[in-house]
Amino acid sequence: LSVLYILKGVIIVQQMEEVIIERWGKYHKTLTPGLNFIIPFIDTPCGIVWKITQKGVDGQTYSYTRLMTKIDKRETVYDFPRQNVITKDNVTISINALLYFQIVDSKSAVYEITNLIDAIEKLTQTNLRQLVGQLDLDETLISRDKINHELREILDEATNKWGVKVNRVELQDINPPADIQAAMEKQMKAERE
Repeated sequence: LSVLYILKGVIIVQQMEEVIIERWGKYHKTLTPGLNFIIPFIDTPCGIVWKITQKGVDGQTYSYTRLMTKIDKRETVYDFPRQNVITKDNVTISINALLYFQIVDSKSAVYEITNLIDAIEKLTQTNLRQLVGQLDLDETLISRDKINHELREILDEATNKWGVKVNRVELQDINPPADIQAAMEKQMKAERE
């Protein structure tokens, strides 16, 4: 029993991780990389809810949530699902975005928000809709860098409370509807001729 007790009290934290420890249900300390000791059954690791998206064997994309007790401090890339956004001139376009972020304060990431990834995803979607809603279709197609920059600033400021640093936002694809795309191609062909 004493060997089991000692083994339960040893936690090895990898270089890029941190572990939040609660004592009697209250924040006690943050374990840094290396060999750490806790009091078993009194100190417990506290986790963060993490959304994981994977492609299955059948080609479908599956998402599930998992409680992670070791918090990864490395930069994470999150590919948001494609969403429809309406521009200022009432054109519905489809946008796919990538977000690069990093947890800089593990304690805030655990205690300030219940589901970090979902919160960042919803925050990105609403702000992306707001930014694109202020631009015409032509402006949206040529202002990708401007949208990326403004969205990154908004997200970084909002996620600061959660202990997250948004490093980069990239709009992968901006796809207008097929009929508008065909009209744009005809216009370009006419201009060339």
